[in-house]
Amino acid sequence: MPEDINKSYVERYINRANATDNEAEKNNCLYRAGTQMEVIECNGNDKLTSDQQQTVLNAASQLLGKK
Repeated sequence: MPEDINKSYVERYINRANATDNEAEKNNCLYRAGTQMEVIECNGNDKLTSDQQQTVLNAASQLLGKK
């Protein structure tokens, strides 16, 4: 992960993803957080696989110190 990650941005979108039951909104939030942390490709495709979702959540947990 790059050193200049905006932690508050990541936290905001992870919290939104965890608070919704809407799969499209969840994917969009995880896509935004994942591309900010550069753990998924920034290609405009926010239809994440379950593996990609888990990658983003794991990276965010590590970044935000919530293991």
